[in-house]
Amino acid sequence: MKFRLLPLLGFVLGLGFTSAPARERSFGDGLPAFLQQFDTNEDGRIGEEERQAIREIRQARHADWIAQWDTSGDGMLSREEREAAREAIRATIESKRAARFAEIAGDDDSLDADEFAALPALDDVNPRRVAAIFARLDSDNDGGVTLQEFTARLRHHRKPNDGGRPLPPLDGGNGGR
Repeated sequence: MKFRLLPLLGFVLGLGFTSAPARERSFGDGLPAFLQQFDTNEDGRIGEEERQAIREIRQARHADWIAQWDTSGDGMLSREEREAAREAIRATIESKRAARFAEIAGDDDSLDADEFAALPALDDVNPRRVAAIFARLDSDNDGGVTLQEFTARLRHHRKPNDGGRPLPPLDGGNGGR
């Protein structure tokens, strides 16, 4: 009779250990670096007061961002103000992308297949898949990818006149890995 209750007791105890309340949850190996600045009491957790401080900081940053683009001063962004903000952000991203591309491409302002394959983002990608991506980016088939070819592909997610066809599977459809 006593042994019949043992599984029930094990279940109840296990349930108690696995269902820690939200306030006691942790990140395992400590807080991520971006949250450590908010752990003011250095207990390795973000408590309620610390969460409130994070919310206040985020709200203040949001208000500052709105104020930056609110040309009418009404505290809200109109459609035109939002579009101006998008365009300015897009221009900043494109400028940084162009600078980074020039850094990688070198003096010829073009990535050849080897330079393209050496990009850190492609380290874990099947070499045949990398070659297929490069071929799709190289829209004029000159053996190099210019910034214009690269950004056109980003902007439109397809090569001009290819109908937006997806890359064909090179290895039986397992995603190129």
